[in-house]
Amino acid sequence: MNSKQLQYFLKTADKGSITGAAKELGIAQPAISQQISSLEHELSVQLFERDFRGVRLTKSGGKFYLRAQSIIHQMGLAKSEIDNTESNPSGQISIGMAQSVSNVLAIPLTQAIQKNYPNVELTLHFGSTDFLNQCLSNGQIDLSITYKSTVTDKNFCSTPIIKENIYLVVGTEHNTKAYEQLAKQDNIAFKQLAEFEIILPNQNDPLVQMLNRYETQTGIRIWNKQNFGLLMTNLRYVTDGLGLMILPSCAVFHLEKSKQIKTITITQPELNRDVLLVNNSKRPVSIAMQIVSKTILGLTKEAHSMGNWRGKLLF
Repeated sequence: MNSKQLQYFLKTADKGSITGAAKELGIAQPAISQQISSLEHELSVQLFERDFRGVRLTKSGGKFYLRAQSIIHQMGLAKSEIDNTESNPSGQISIGMAQSVSNVLAIPLTQAIQKNYPNVELTLHFGSTDFLNQCLSNGQIDLSITYKSTVTDKNFCSTPIIKENIYLVVGTEHNTKAYEQLAKQDNIAFKQLAEFEIILPNQNDPLVQMLNRYETQTGIRIWNKQNFGLLMTNLRYVTDGLGLMILPSCAVFHLEKSKQIKTITITQPELNRDVLLVNNSKRPVSIAMQIVSKTILGLTKEAHSMGNWRGKLLF
């Protein structure tokens, strides 16, 4: 097994055809077919099912795909560590983050790395915390920005970033009398949340799990309104005055500045949660990873100072 075989295998799986992989890689189709056949022979397993439409991964091929991705990523990391210097870091770094965090960090982070470290290739992944933790465990990503309550893997190393405040978010387009009165408030007691239906994520989301703990402590139940899946879609519903959400300021600061929404501080008790920058201790930390981590902390501090990500800095 060699890197060329793995690269050909991954590209064929991504394209769904040997023809597409050959075109993308700029090599002849027989060369790819031969390398994949050799790989299947060595592994004693069929990786692809073939028909007139192209190829698709078998069940075994799907499992091997994740391993092959990790191996190629590790090889790239090893190469970058050999060539790397702190003054001119290089390499591929993959970062996972939730939708709310990406709203405040994704663009500034991408711009900062492109400007200051042009030889560092940054890839961003978005998804649920469970998905990102799995990716961090199996080596598909290098870093994850997640929440303290979700870090259960003993191999994860955490750097606390911020204890973010959680707010009730209401739109300024008042289509109901209830929301019109609510938007005049700066604070709301936790028990008063029971008076409204609130758009919440699914039950596996850390925010819902946090709210469940508060519900248990206080005996107050929060009523869940239909969730439309994507944060952007839900926020459109809120800005139109048709619903409420519970979110950190990083998720809505842009709408807050344009006065499309208002954030209301939740009290008795106040709601907050710890956000962490996490890496897998089983994998080496490259200079490029250190640079990206340092940049994330700097951008977090900047967002905090501008009021875009409110709470208490933890570093």
